[in-house]
Amino acid sequence: MLRCIAASSTFQNVCKIGVLVCYGGVDYGARFVRIFIMDCFLKVYGCQMNAADSHLVSRLLADAGIREVSETSEAQAVVLLTCSVRQHAEDRARGFARTMRGLGKKVIVAGCMGKLRGQELVAEGVADLVLGPDEYRRIPDLLLGHDNLNTAPESFETYSDLLPATNSSVSASLSVMRGCNNFCTYCVVPYARGPERSIPYHDLEKQLRYILDRGVKEIFLLGQNVLAYRHGDMKLIDLLERAARLEGLDRLGFLTSHPRDLSYEMIQRMARIPQLLHFFHLPLQSASEGVLKQMRRGYSLAEYEQKIGWVREAFPDVYLTTDLLVGFPGESEEDFELTLDAVRRIGFDFAYMFAYSERPGTKAADMAEKLPVPERKRRLAELIDRQNEVTRRRAEGLVGTEEEVFVTAPAPRGQGAMLAELKNYRPVILNHTARLGQKLQARLVGLRGRSIIAEPLAKEVA
Repeated sequence: MLRCIAASSTFQNVCKIGVLVCYGGVDYGARFVRIFIMDCFLKVYGCQMNAADSHLVSRLLADAGIREVSETSEAQAVVLLTCSVRQHAEDRARGFARTMRGLGKKVIVAGCMGKLRGQELVAEGVADLVLGPDEYRRIPDLLLGHDNLNTAPESFETYSDLLPATNSSVSASLSVMRGCNNFCTYCVVPYARGPERSIPYHDLEKQLRYILDRGVKEIFLLGQNVLAYRHGDMKLIDLLERAARLEGLDRLGFLTSHPRDLSYEMIQRMARIPQLLHFFHLPLQSASEGVLKQMRRGYSLAEYEQKIGWVREAFPDVYLTTDLLVGFPGESEEDFELTLDAVRRIGFDFAYMFAYSERPGTKAADMAEKLPVPERKRRLAELIDRQNEVTRRRAEGLVGTEEEVFVTAPAPRGQGAMLAELKNYRPVILNHTARLGQKLQARLVGLRGRSIIAEPLAKEVA
């Protein structure tokens, strides 16, 4: 088992430098306490789980008196929440960490990459410290030099007692479970994040109420396989129904779902929740039966398509997205063509598409018949072209319709424009200014690239 924490001698020496302040009093006695002035930059890589974790880390930093800054130039330390699902994600984090250390910053690499790569990141000069995703509580003390580096790491943390830091956004995410039991042959998540453990509802309700009390209107419930949520007799559908009754919650979603665990009864109950977004992210990965079996996905293409039919029957306006992985070991040209055909036939509104990347420690890494990297890239490029055609065609089909939009943020590089979402979570660009969290009727007037442009029906929108 890799140790999930390590430290360079440079970092330990720097953490011994501080300001000495004398405290006295009946309760404390006279003693010297070391006070550190620390500004920290937090950077997130990877999935929505890491983004949600960043709000927990922000809370831990704030509670410890560590100021989180928005520019690396202002920081003495940098904390990276990292991803190891693909080599590209690791390479980006390594490059950024090296740059920060070269500028004299103290670097903690935390998260999946910290857990899986451990001491090697310190030995290579990438990081001063490394931590797994169950060790975020140690970050403040490590930055302030109070942590005993020989302390055994915590196992299977849930952070259920932490109230996440919030910003001015009207949308937020909350992890309701951690870990994964699926062990798909290409995936490192079970090794990095451990087994599934679900957070009790009474803890989740406290976190949800805290978020809603700060003006958030839309919440996504997260899990590596959120459909597997179970605490006592409560399953995800029960959690969704109870969360929807909380005052102030207008919009409710969930990510990410394993198609194997989606049932007809669950879909029917979901359709009766008024706040539920008409959005389903169902990773297909491949349309080849042989490849699906080698991946250990646990469903057939026919079963997957049947469940898509159930979803579309219950939610005719569903925004359907997926994950697709090409170039898996042994994937033939015929297997690849099956995936291309499924993309055209199923009609995903959007897809996250990747070429297979070997992950050390996974079953697929030891499989024979590895495809050359250039061939993986060729297939990925062809798949992207096919899906982009489908994405644009489905978006074009909405032009001219009138929809309610929910305003979420100012549009980047768009003066007077806002980012917004339809009821099914499909993103649009609202060609007008509006308040965050505002709902208004708009006409979908055209496309900019593959993005839908909307204009409010009432021009006097505040």
